[in-house]
Amino acid sequence: MRRREELLGAARRVIGRDGFAAATVGTITREAGASLGLLNYHFGSKDEVVAEAFAAAAREDLDALEAISRRFESPADRLAAYLDQSEWADAASWRLWVDAWGSSVHSPLVRDTLGRFDIGWRAVLAEVLADGVRQGCWECDDVQDTAARLVAVIDGIGLHATVHGEDVPPARAAAWARRMAELELGVALPAPPVFVAPRVVAEHRVELSVRARDLDARGVVDPAVLFTFLEEARTAWLGDRVPEAVVTHVAVRYVRPLGRDDVTVTCALDSVGRASFRTRETITTADGIGVEGATTLEVPGRALTAGEREGLTR
Repeated sequence: MRRREELLGAARRVIGRDGFAAATVGTITREAGASLGLLNYHFGSKDEVVAEAFAAAAREDLDALEAISRRFESPADRLAAYLDQSEWADAASWRLWVDAWGSSVHSPLVRDTLGRFDIGWRAVLAEVLADGVRQGCWECDDVQDTAARLVAVIDGIGLHATVHGEDVPPARAAAWARRMAELELGVALPAPPVFVAPRVVAEHRVELSVRARDLDARGVVDPAVLFTFLEEARTAWLGDRVPEAVVTHVAVRYVRPLGRDDVTVTCALDSVGRASFRTRETITTADGIGVEGATTLEVPGRALTAGEREGLTR
C-alpha cells in the first residue's frame, strides 16, 4: 500500500502548506507524482483522501494530548497541563484545525472526522475531571458535560489565537482556558509551566548537499529524507542536555518543494515548560525557507530538573 500512503502524505502536505481549499485532485496527484486513476483506485473521492490525511494529523495532536494528561499524578496538575496550549499545540496545528472546521461545512467526511476526534479530546478531559472528583480535588456533577463545555472554550480560544496571534500569545491563551476551568470547578488551578525566553539561543546549523537518491520521481526531496534531516539536526543540537528526552509530537509545514539544491538545516530551542520543551527546525536554500518543523520532547514520568532547564537555555 506504499502508493496509497504516498497519496495520503501528499494530501497532508498540500492541506498543511496551502489549506484545505487548495487540496484538489490535481494538486494532490501532482504533489504525489501520481495519476488520477491511481487516486481513484485507492480512494472513493478527493474528500476521502483529504479527510484521512487530516485524521492522521489530528491523531498526532490527540496522542500528544494524551501523553500530557498522563505526565502528572495530581488531577489538578494534569488539568493545568491539558489547558496549557503552549504544551500541546503550535500555530501550524491550530491553523490546520481551524481550516478543517471551515472545510467541514461542505464536506461530511471532514465533519465526521472532526466529530470523532472531538469525542476523543472530551474523553481525555472527562477522565481527568472524574479523577479529580474521586480524589476530592473539586466537585463536578456531570464530567462529560463539563468536558464538552471546556473543549468548546479551548476551540474558541484556539480560533481566536489563530486569527489574532499577536494579541493572544500561548501564555495568554492558556490563562484564559485555565480561568474558565476554575470558574467551572470553583477551585484555583496550579500555575502553568514557566516558560524561559533566553536572550541568546544556541543553535545547531549544518550545510547539506541533496543527493540524487534523496529525490522522488518528480525530482523533489522525499518527505522521509526531510524528516531525517530535521531529526539529525535536532539530535546534534540536543547532545547530552537531556539524555532521557523522547519525542512526543512533531509538526512539519512544507513551505515549498525542495529539489537538488544545497540546504541549510537549523535547530534551536523554542520554549521550555515544566515537563517538556520544544525545538524549532528549518530547512532553507538560497531562495528561503522550504520546510519548518516543531518538535515537542519530554522526559517520561517526571518534570525537567533545574539543571536540565538551564542546560537547554544555554
